[in-house]
Order: sequence, then structure tokens, then C-alpha cells
Amino acid sequence: MPAFQVDKEKTLNATLFILQQLCECDYHKVFKILYFSDQFHLKKYGQPLTGDSYIAMPYGPVPSFLYDVFKAAEKGNSPFMEAMELSHLFVVKREGKIPLVSAQHAVNLEELSASNLEVLKKAIEENQSLSFEDLVLKSHDEAWAKAEQQQDTEISYLDMAKVAGSDEEMLKYISLNAENSSSNFI
Repeated sequence: MPAFQVDKEKTLNATLFILQQLCECDYHKVFKILYFSDQFHLKKYGQPLTGDSYIAMPYGPVPSFLYDVFKAAEKGNSPFMEAMELSHLFVVKREGKIPLVSAQHAVNLEELSASNLEVLKKAIEENQSLSFEDLVLKSHDEAWAKAEQQQDTEISYLDMAKVAGSDEEMLKYISLNAENSSSNFI
């Protein structure tokens, strides 16, 4: 299946929105809230919120683009120029082994649609109080497991949609949207 193109402005503003709601939190919680937001958006609207590539890591899905930006903010350098240019949006500090991130910039709500805000609020509400371990268990869904088993570290958006409960018609629509996204028609 073709991949979606990451919408960097939407990804950054969705992250800023999450951090506006939660203040400071660890990478893990932000990543999982985005993952579940993307799942909800796929199921209801046929396309992801961010389009970021989720990598199946030991503690669950990690959005690749956002991870690079967070690491650049944490370390003050990156081999990725774009990540360095965007790193000023976030402040990362370590509390022991746990990197905590907070927003250094206000969210631009014009970058987020009503459907984006709907799924973000739902994902925040459902996941903000879950522990690290609970988020690991919840995000180790069939989509994550399939990518992990096949050693194809990128999680398929189609598999994410299946886990979320999308029917066959929606899965076809998602495939078409992904094809259009990869062709830059959207």
C-alpha cells in the first residue's frame, strides 16, 4: 500500500495542542496519543491526522518525523536540518532516563480542522491518565505486532485502520487516499 505523506504543520500543531492540554509529559505519552488520534481519524474520516510514519519500536509505535524533531530539541543537534530548524518549538529535559517535553510555542489552531481537534481530544481523554505500561500494552495492537513480526518496522496505516474497526469500504477509501497522497494529488 502506498504511504501517506506526513503533514508536518499538522503534526507539529497537533503535538503543540497535546502539550497545551497536558503541559509537560514524556515522549512516550505524546507518541501514543498521536498514534491513537491517527487511528481514530482513519476509522472515521478515511485518512490519518498526521501522515507521519509510525515505527514499531519495543515500547510501541513512534512517529518518525516527530521523533527526529524531539531528539534535535533534546540534543541541540541533528543530522536532519529540518528537525533542527523545527526543534525550537519544544523544550526537552531529562528526568533520569525519561525525556520530558513541553511546548515552547503556541499551537496554531488554524492548522487543525474540527475533525483533527475531535480525535485529539478523544485520544487525550482516553490516554492521558494511563501509565507507561498501560500505554505499551494498549499500543501493542495487531498493527504494531504485524510490523514487528515481519521486521518491517513501519506500521501500515491500513493495518492501523483495521485495528480501529474500519469496514471494507472504509479500507478501500483509505487505500485510495494513500495512493492520492503519495501521488501529491491531495
